[in-house]
Amino acid sequence: MDVIDRVYADQVRQLYRLSQPGYLGTLINSSVLAFALWGVVPTAFLGLWLSAVFLVTGGRYLLFRAYRGLQPPDEQAPRWARYFTVGSGCAGLLWGVAGSALYPSASLPHQYLVIFLIGGMVMAGMVILAPVRSAFFAFMLPAVILIITTVLAQGTLLHFYMGALMIVFLLIVLSIVPIVSRMMRDALRVKFENDRLVQQLSEANVQLSERIGAQQRAEDVLRDSERRYRYMFEANPLPMWIRDEETLDILAVNEAAIRSYGYARDEFLRLRTADMHLPGDREAYLAAVRARDASQSYTSRWRHRRKDGSLLDVETTSYPFDLDGRAARLTLVNDITERVRAERRLHIEHQAARVLAEARTVEEALPQVMRTIGETGGWVYGARWDVDRTANVLRCADVWCAELPEVQQFVAFSRARTQVPGSGRGPIHRVWSTNAPVWIEDIERDGGTQRAQQALQAGLRSAFAFPILLGDTFYGVMEFFARETLKPDLALVELVQTIGSQIGQFMARKAAEQNLRFVASHDPLTGLFNRSIFHERLHQALAQAGRFGRTLSLLFIDLDGFKLINDTLGHNAGDALLVELANRLRATLREGDVIGRMGGDEFVVLIEESGGATQVAEVAKKIRDAATRPFLLQGRVCQVTASIGISLYPDDGKDAQSLLKSADMAMYLVKQQGKNGFRFYSPEMNVHLMERLSLESGLRRALERGELLLLYQPKAGFAHPQVSGVEALLRWQHPTQGMISPAEFVPVAEDAGLIAAIGEWVLRTACQQLRRWREEGLPPLRMAVNLSSKQFLQDSLIQVVREALHNAAVEPSRLELEFTEEMVIRNPERAARLLAQLKELGVRVVIDDFGTGYSSLNYLKRLPIDCVKIDRSLILDLSLNPDAAALTRAVIAMAHSLGIAVTAEGVETREQWEFLNDLHCEEMQGSYFSAPVSPDIVSGIVQQAAPGRRGIVQALRPRRDSGDLPQ
Repeated sequence: MDVIDRVYADQVRQLYRLSQPGYLGTLINSSVLAFALWGVVPTAFLGLWLSAVFLVTGGRYLLFRAYRGLQPPDEQAPRWARYFTVGSGCAGLLWGVAGSALYPSASLPHQYLVIFLIGGMVMAGMVILAPVRSAFFAFMLPAVILIITTVLAQGTLLHFYMGALMIVFLLIVLSIVPIVSRMMRDALRVKFENDRLVQQLSEANVQLSERIGAQQRAEDVLRDSERRYRYMFEANPLPMWIRDEETLDILAVNEAAIRSYGYARDEFLRLRTADMHLPGDREAYLAAVRARDASQSYTSRWRHRRKDGSLLDVETTSYPFDLDGRAARLTLVNDITERVRAERRLHIEHQAARVLAEARTVEEALPQVMRTIGETGGWVYGARWDVDRTANVLRCADVWCAELPEVQQFVAFSRARTQVPGSGRGPIHRVWSTNAPVWIEDIERDGGTQRAQQALQAGLRSAFAFPILLGDTFYGVMEFFARETLKPDLALVELVQTIGSQIGQFMARKAAEQNLRFVASHDPLTGLFNRSIFHERLHQALAQAGRFGRTLSLLFIDLDGFKLINDTLGHNAGDALLVELANRLRATLREGDVIGRMGGDEFVVLIEESGGATQVAEVAKKIRDAATRPFLLQGRVCQVTASIGISLYPDDGKDAQSLLKSADMAMYLVKQQGKNGFRFYSPEMNVHLMERLSLESGLRRALERGELLLLYQPKAGFAHPQVSGVEALLRWQHPTQGMISPAEFVPVAEDAGLIAAIGEWVLRTACQQLRRWREEGLPPLRMAVNLSSKQFLQDSLIQVVREALHNAAVEPSRLELEFTEEMVIRNPERAARLLAQLKELGVRVVIDDFGTGYSSLNYLKRLPIDCVKIDRSLILDLSLNPDAAALTRAVIAMAHSLGIAVTAEGVETREQWEFLNDLHCEEMQGSYFSAPVSPDIVSGIVQQAAPGRRGIVQALRPRRDSGDLPQ
């Protein structure tokens, strides 16, 4: 009977021996459970279950008594193990019934009790039933699976978490039991092997003693003892040899040593014991031999090399004796390679876990992990290759190696390389393609390693590599090279797979931590410093500047036209523009300059030791030029400009808030004066800012107080001098400043976000005025209302127009909405869609200020336009500028060719009127006919120019006094 069967038989004996206290524990626990659940679950079913537990436990105890009484031979161990497994399965099933059919759903404490008892029984079973895994699984699986199913079936979040924890418990038990069982089996195997070895050694000692005694008694007895001793020497399963104490020559060797080391007997007898050792260990071995007492026996650990170059870890025990008058030693060799490997693996596992737990960065941790694996496993070179996902290559990130010149050359060669997928069959490429470890026992024979020649020149023979993974995510490869030919260590391969996963988790965690730190200090879109970190850097720079008497400059940058891109092309395009601008700023400024994003389209730049206003102005020009260069967004070329305000320390402020405020005011003034430029702060800007703030504050209350009003400028036809319509013109009657022109307050309204509400008020008021004129008996008029660019981009515009018409009971055809060329050209898709909706509603569409912008015939053909208004700047230059006259002729001719009416805006003189009349312009508007007037004056003008009353247009023109307001 071999050792495996004997070990299994002993496992079964341990199983029966350990199970004895389990029967009493089962009866006690089942009784406790029955007592606790009495009245909570059906009593009859509980009693039936308890009876079944007692019956099954009694049967199992009888089986135990039968086994103890019979003491069956080892050959019957499998049968008795099956009997026991059946009993365990029945017991486990009954506990599973307790966790399912008897599960107290209505009482959470009783549920905990049931779970606790079943878990306790499983944990006890893990110890008692561990000698035979099948017996444990037969007990554990029905008990645990049924209660897990029942807990999850309860359907609550608490029970879901309880079920999840029980599943984790099940997985842990499933992973631990094989380890415990294997440890017990290995211990038994070692026990049997040690018993046999002790027995053999004892027999050898007895024979040796007998031989010595026989030698003293007689020569023939001596020869017989010598034969027996040689037989014992040759037949010993452990490698043995006899060496000369002085020369270390091997004098005799047994068959086990020949088999273990791979030498022929005559080759072995030509060796010295020092030849067994590695070159690096020989001096240490010789020094140890010289230092020993030759009369003592010694036990030592060494690494030996076989004939084929492979290594083995050995424990040698040597005994001195006299051989034919000279000092010799009998050496017994115990191969402890597997034990040493296990110790090394355990050391690697513990050290790697400790390093990954304590290290703060990847750069700190992974070289230590490589060093641990390399030094413990006998490797002389290790490297970590990181994946560059952008370029799809592997780059050498970290290297560890022994202090050997030839290995250093290999390190330099490896660092200079990048690994490309599919370019080789070496260990790195195999790991990359399979996500599995690779072990190359002999690089020279493998033939797939691209660096084989360099590795062999460095004396490297074996290679080993494993992936760094997190789930299926590939982070890189760790590789190791050794100078000896190392046979694959499957247990080490399994271990490094776990270590590779731990490293992947560590790298992912550190990357997440680094990302969190980056997000906390940087703008996530542009990668620039965020507001809080910029303020921190600004405070630090101010402290340094104040301490050492230095100057610094602060530039506040705001983009002009960015919102239009966001509104027309979408936020993705706006984000792309901000990212590109951030890159341009980095490329434009010095490395030491601090750039931050304050939010939206606002950026700030801190320049330390700027060297004066001239140098700062040059920097501002570079920033402005960088911002105004065209951007390619979604296949379109777009352009923005930058308004830049500059403040200087210490002239414009001595703290961060003052400098930022000063730069912000300077930037705002740039915007007020036409944008796309830069200005240095000056104290006078405070006055301007206060005026603007006062104007904005008053404008916010103007609607509520009724301070806004509409004036109406009549429009008249050329062919028939009668009023055809009016244009509503907004004015602000300020309580202290008097009448304020829209040129002053409309930009403020747009910046303050009030233009939408004001625009809706203008539309409603104009429609209500149309209704009042109709009720007064005036002939039908058309009301023209200008729309701002922000209203044009409002999604609710159609609904606002529809409600204004409905509430005033005005026909849509009486309303004209005027859009500028720029609004239409900048967003042609929205323009086409919006104008089509307005036409469907019945509203007339007019292009205002035509002739000053693109004046594109192409979009006039594609859009549903009723009329174009020639800009007043062209009309004013008719008599002075031949180009203006030519352009006016072209616009009127182009519009007429497309069937579009033309209104001339800003007609001031009779010469202008006659010029336009000759070109058959349909309609005019301007102070030649009437300035903007109040609604009651419009009534008088309409009645005076009504059909049937003949007169010249100029006679209809109201008298203008100093109180009239310009358009």
